[in-house]
Amino acid sequence: MITRNIRIAALLLMATACGEEAPSKYEDMDFEQREAFMNEVVLPEMRATFVGFDAKFASMTCATCHGQGAADGTYAMPSPDLPRLPASEEEFLEYVKDPEHGRWSQFMVDDVWPEMATLLELPMYDPVKQTEGFSCSNCHMVEGQ
Repeated sequence: MITRNIRIAALLLMATACGEEAPSKYEDMDFEQREAFMNEVVLPEMRATFVGFDAKFASMTCATCHGQGAADGTYAMPSPDLPRLPASEEEFLEYVKDPEHGRWSQFMVDDVWPEMATLLELPMYDPVKQTEGFSCSNCHMVEGQ
């Protein structure tokens, strides 16, 4: 978390030094600022999170999450290149019975979801209250999409 704060401060300092007013939230950043933020803050933080889950993610790049969107420069999310998730709660409960899906789902819920919401300064979606916020569907498409 300290590394994240240092990177954010450096990014904002660079933007200010270039004569730009640095936005404080991801949603207020323009495309270039978002791209820099993702490269300088989000990618290193999420790479560390994913490596903690599986060392194969040491080579994580933008394409790991953004798929073809990284190649074409759109970085569009949700990404059709990530695994699609079941469309209903019932289907999801069946999905996580598979040990590998369950392992990944637990990692996403415990680590990835809250970390990304924090990095992007977005509230987390509350499935009980049905509140707006960052959720699985910000990155993953669901079956039928």
